[in-house]
Formats: sequence, structure tokens, C-alpha cells
Amino acid sequence: MFVVGSMLFTPAHSLDLINNSSDPKEEQSQKEPVLISFTMNVKGGTQATSGFHVLLSKDFKGGATAKNINRAKWIDITDRFTLPKLETGDEEKSTFTKVSADISDLLSSGGTYTIAFQQVVKDQTVHGAQSQIRIRNFEIVKGEAGKTLVDHTKAEWELFTKGKFRPNRPNISTSQIVLRGNHGKTLDYLQAETEAWVVSKPQTLED
Repeated sequence: MFVVGSMLFTPAHSLDLINNSSDPKEEQSQKEPVLISFTMNVKGGTQATSGFHVLLSKDFKGGATAKNINRAKWIDITDRFTLPKLETGDEEKSTFTKVSADISDLLSSGGTYTIAFQQVVKDQTVHGAQSQIRIRNFEIVKGEAGKTLVDHTKAEWELFTKGKFRPNRPNISTSQIVLRGNHGKTLDYLQAETEAWVVSKPQTLED
């Protein structure tokens, strides 16, 4: 169980997370690869992916609530991915870039695991405008044959938010995940630090 700020959550980089971005070659050589992949677009604003994290838990029990997220241990695997650069101005072409990473060293056969995406948007009057992050074509595949274990539908994503959000800012649809902070000119919304978690249901690693 990790310690979280004064109330619920603080940005993932300041949580008591397990950083597992190392490359345990000996262990991986004995396992089939398990690849997480998705396409991603980062557009507008200036905060880009500074508050974006990809997380994995092996003890999350399900249900995207403050209590359930808090009681789980989360491994920050963001550094395993090469995230796309921010599109701004004339460069805003909504190009989606495919990213992937092997997580086989973190998993064991028959074990459960949960994937989460987190975005923290800081006070926009101080740190610059929020950026929109869109994630599509999520899947987890195993082995050289690329057996699909989880896709966007099977993940059964749930959304948890903290902070003063305008309606329908972060959201989940049948085709994508959208993470974004507030927009407009109302200072109460722009100054609010917001946090969104999109969490899959617990999955079991198949043989």
C-alpha cells in the first residue's frame, strides 16, 4: 500500500511507486514476450506528456474508486515506451504513433495484472495549457505468433477523476481513450489541478 498526498492522489512520479523500467535480460530470455501496444496522439497546449503515466498493478482488485486505487501497488512503466511528441500550431495533424513495450518480466503465468493510464494536469495559469492525449488500438499480445490477450473492448476500462473537471473532459468511448484537462477562460477551472485514471479490469495471464 502506498502513501498518497493529503487526500487521495498526487502525481504518479511523487507516489511511492515501484520503478521497473530496467531490462532484466536473463529473466526475459526465459519467457515469451508480452507486448503492450497502442497508438497515441498528443495535441495542443504545452504540458504535453509531463503528467502522463502508464502503470501496472499485480494486486488491484477491480473497481476504479479512490479506495481501490489507493490500496493497490502500482509500477510505473512509462519509461518503457517512446511517447510521441506534442503536436502544436501548424503541426497539429492528429497523427497517431504506435508505441509498444515488453512487460513479460513483470508477469507470471496465471497471475493477475491491471493496466492504467494516468494524466495529471497542473494549474494552467502557471504551467501552461493542458494537452489532449488520445489512445487507440490498445492491445496486449503474447509470443512470437502475437496471440491477443487483451484489446480495447476486453480491457473494460473504467474512469476515475479527481479535481474540478468540466463535463466530459477525460472520457472513454468504444474506440479510444481521451485524457485532457479543462479548457475555456474560467479561472476556477484553469487553476484547478486535475487527475484522471483510466483503469482496466484485472486480467489473468494465460499460458
